[in-house]
Amino acid sequence: MMISRRNFFISLIIMGTIFFLFQFSQIVKDYGNDYSYNKYRDIGTPKRNEWKQAELNISDDFSEHTDKDYILFLGDEKSDIGSIVSQWTLYTKRNICVIDNLNQYSIEKNGIPEFLMIDSNHLDYDNQTEDIIKLADEGVSMIFLNLPEYEKIRRNIDMLKLWGVQNILSPEIEIEGVKLFSGFLFGGESIYQPQQKEEEKRQDLDLTIPWFQTSGGTKTYMVGLLDEYLADDEERNEKFPAIIWRNSLTSAQVFCVNGDFMSDTEGLGILSAMVYELSPYQLYPVVNAQNTLVVDFPLMANENNEQFSQIYSRDINSFQTDVIWPTLVTLAEKDKLQYTCFMTPKYDYSDPAEPSYDNYNTLLRLLGEHEAEIGISLEHADGISLAEKVAFDKVYYDGIENKYPATSAFLDLKDEGELEAALKDPYVCQVRTIACDADVSLPILSYITDDITLQSLTSNTKNFFYSKDLMLKSIETVLGYDNAKLTLSDVAWPKSAEDQWENIYNDMASSLKTFWRPFRVFDRTTLTESDRRVRTFLNMDSDYSREGNEITLNVKNTEGETCWFVLRTHGERIASLTGATYKEIEENAYLLELSSDVVKITLKDANAIN
Repeated sequence: MMISRRNFFISLIIMGTIFFLFQFSQIVKDYGNDYSYNKYRDIGTPKRNEWKQAELNISDDFSEHTDKDYILFLGDEKSDIGSIVSQWTLYTKRNICVIDNLNQYSIEKNGIPEFLMIDSNHLDYDNQTEDIIKLADEGVSMIFLNLPEYEKIRRNIDMLKLWGVQNILSPEIEIEGVKLFSGFLFGGESIYQPQQKEEEKRQDLDLTIPWFQTSGGTKTYMVGLLDEYLADDEERNEKFPAIIWRNSLTSAQVFCVNGDFMSDTEGLGILSAMVYELSPYQLYPVVNAQNTLVVDFPLMANENNEQFSQIYSRDINSFQTDVIWPTLVTLAEKDKLQYTCFMTPKYDYSDPAEPSYDNYNTLLRLLGEHEAEIGISLEHADGISLAEKVAFDKVYYDGIENKYPATSAFLDLKDEGELEAALKDPYVCQVRTIACDADVSLPILSYITDDITLQSLTSNTKNFFYSKDLMLKSIETVLGYDNAKLTLSDVAWPKSAEDQWENIYNDMASSLKTFWRPFRVFDRTTLTESDRRVRTFLNMDSDYSREGNEITLNVKNTEGETCWFVLRTHGERIASLTGATYKEIEENAYLLELSSDVVKITLKDANAIN
């Protein structure tokens, strides 16, 4: 079919106009945007003025601390459990007193603490059972952070009664999974037992525990699930093996943890959940920040090029721009993620490939178009020290005319002392906040200098095991915070098929749909945005009281910054409030965003007619 000359020219003009508009819009966008400009650098940062715990010594006069406003911890504050207890008291603005022997404590001199937290390694069960029972009779509530070995307790009838244990059915049993009941940690009920073949890789919980059968008067929050071979034994299956439970006594409450759940960060949320279980309501500050860190992206050198090209039929530079980033953008739009991407010139410095300058501006534009924050990655392969990496990277960055001024950095803490070494380098000290791998000896959130905060990882999008989900629920419960990591150096240097991009991406997408779904009420932030919130959280102090149905909350030391609180109730809901707005996290739990230093909350029964 022939077309007329007139129609041909009309079509040509239309095509040219469309082409011009597309090109013009891109020119305008590039002209109107300085992608080397870091808008997160303009975010104000509250000065260090953090809330301090009272330094309580058991030998001092406790006359000012006799109304349950301190935690008594029997244990070693330098142990893993001690670190968790210390962090929890700091984040929840509680004072703490540490003793290593129960004989050091006296109700007459020291008053009754809010809780006596016990590391069983520091309690003499043979000689101090009577003393513990006497304290419970006098109103001292207790949390047994772990339980002693079976041989130490099997004939101690008085201690078993204190715990609410009716019988020890087995000193050791292999359970098939774990069930966490709803209403304890945020995120609802969870059954950590693989239902399908592909879920088996997630099971990493300790499945060998003593079988404690609890008695009447107890409430269980987490249990072990039994195998089918016990299904026809009604007597033994009257109750599943208890893992976390509470025994209610006449004058006190006793919590028990059967297993090693309190020596890592999941212990933080478990402690907060226990306090909630004993209170008519609970009101406490949270950070309200959910970070997604993409570490070693962009990578500026075509490292491991031979293996990488065999797998993906292209080099890593083109794979980053054409495959990785577009799929990350799609995921961000679907789940409202905010990325902090930690750029690195190289990861493996033994590889001869040199970092490219040509791709720097291209990648800067791609990330800038989607408002990702760009930090610096201090992660590196073996064979080079942190100081050597920093020196090499400095040469590369100094060669860039319009470089992005990073305000955040990621450090993987390969060697002891790397954090201290990093802080001595002027290249690193330009940043405001450092993210690092999780380490129980390090706090999740803290100041490490007057100018720099530390934000430890709380989760990993790769290989999301059941223990990591329990940890996520715990930290969201106590802090309303998550610092998740996706590592792209694994893609560049795959050790197995699991490290290939499609598997890493699918694992991340699957985890977001399941494990992270209950926490979408909390804000998605970049690392520098969360740094501002972390500083406010660490600095602030508060007090609150209740008269009738009205709670009055007073906050101090916020420097005018926005802060957030969680309110948990037992069957009450918010009827009205002033000085704040709120969102519902889940049943009986609310996230408050404060707009005033004084907040008044009126509650009513959930079943009340409006």
